[in-house]
Amino acid sequence: MEKEPFVDQEMCIGCGICVNNLPDVFHFTANGKAACFDPNGDTEEEIQLQAIDMCPVTCIHWK
Repeated sequence: MEKEPFVDQEMCIGCGICVNNLPDVFHFTANGKAACFDPNGDTEEEIQLQAIDMCPVTCIHWK
C-alpha cells in the first residue's frame, strides 16, 4: 500500500465508525480512541470511503 491511514488521537472522539466499518484495519486503543493497526486490512478505496470520508471529526488522514 502506498498510503497508510493515520488517526489523530487528539481529535478522535471514539465514535467507532471506522472500527465498525473496517474492523480489519482499525481498533480501539486502551484510551477509547481509534487507531490503525493493519493498513493492509482493506483497500485504499474502502479505507477512504468507509473511514476517512465517514469520520465526523475528520481525524483520519493519509500519511
